[in-house]
Amino acid sequence: MKKVLLALILAAQSLALSAAELQFVESVPEETVYGSTRAARPQGVWLEMISSATKTLNIEEFYVADEAGEVLEPVLEAVKAAVKRGVKVRLLVDKVMMKESGKSLPALKSAGVETRVIDFKKAGGGVQHAKFFVVDGAEVYSGSQNFDWRSLKHIHELGLRIKSEKAAADFNRVFEADWALAGGADAKKTFSKKGKAKVTAAKPEKALLNGQEVSYSLAFSPVGFVPKGGDPEITELLKILDAAKKTVRGQVMTYALAEHGSKRWADLDTAFRKAAARGVSVELVFADWAMGGKADRDIKALAKTDNIEVKISALPQHSSGMIPFSRVEHLKYLVVDGETGYVTTSNWGPGYFLTSRGTAVIIHGAAGAEVLEDIFLRAWTGPYVQPLDPMKEYRPVKRF
Repeated sequence: MKKVLLALILAAQSLALSAAELQFVESVPEETVYGSTRAARPQGVWLEMISSATKTLNIEEFYVADEAGEVLEPVLEAVKAAVKRGVKVRLLVDKVMMKESGKSLPALKSAGVETRVIDFKKAGGGVQHAKFFVVDGAEVYSGSQNFDWRSLKHIHELGLRIKSEKAAADFNRVFEADWALAGGADAKKTFSKKGKAKVTAAKPEKALLNGQEVSYSLAFSPVGFVPKGGDPEITELLKILDAAKKTVRGQVMTYALAEHGSKRWADLDTAFRKAAARGVSVELVFADWAMGGKADRDIKALAKTDNIEVKISALPQHSSGMIPFSRVEHLKYLVVDGETGYVTTSNWGPGYFLTSRGTAVIIHGAAGAEVLEDIFLRAWTGPYVQPLDPMKEYRPVKRF
């Protein structure tokens, strides 16, 4: 018996020394009741990661939005400080948001940060919507938080810190491909290059999350712009929903079957409906930004389905007054059967999965699901949600 116990202890110690590590990171809007005690806060995590860089720091963001004296400022200063330490720092942002990013990029360039602007609309038809950075090829941050001071202080967000050389390698493959595209490389040639992904659904990696063992895999969007051997995000998301037996719970900012004049695309909607038809309880929280006019018709239609319950969240304005493009549910995740978690940078519409860059992490194990359930229930039972009324005419929210 003692030998068995000793073997278990040694096995646990070995896992702790060798396994990857996952950490949930939640942005909690000021003056709200949100904030899981099982998740860290982004500014501290970002500063720790960036300040630890000794060789390379690859940053891929939708845009950069700083404001003097605000919470992103120390992060950008840490990026500049990394250059002074001899770290090779590269920053990639999307062309569509250059009106905003253009305010911060000159100072970063002057500090020695290599920058490129990708026209993802030209390359893939959508936008570069991922938000991630890779430190020293050893760890990654990926989540819904943009490099925007409001994402750290006034928007509900969720991401993951992943300490893993394998995950870092896969994210770096995406970064290098997109960096090449921004430099004029051909998309077809770039994504047809041979290579092997390190962390996939077929090859998940074990990790520790809050001291407990889980496994995880990575997936990327859009279809056709995933490095060879990697998993397309929409494929993995549909697998998760198709496997659901009891519960599906999640939050996202927007939901649509068509966007910007695109053809209607029902794959995800069908998966939710099929799950409900099997008797699975589906509970979803959408942001109030998704409501108003024709934009909300798909949400209303989904909410009429048996076994699907939808609530709309409206975060209160800050006591300081209206802050443009803030005070919103911007996190994007699902938790299924109390066992599987999915955390992404993609909103739920065809443009995000089929034409825009996005990244996702799929976690298997109760330890990950418990954190997501905690975050979900704080929203679902909280003071900011109301059950969706399919007959109500919602007005678009004033964003600025």
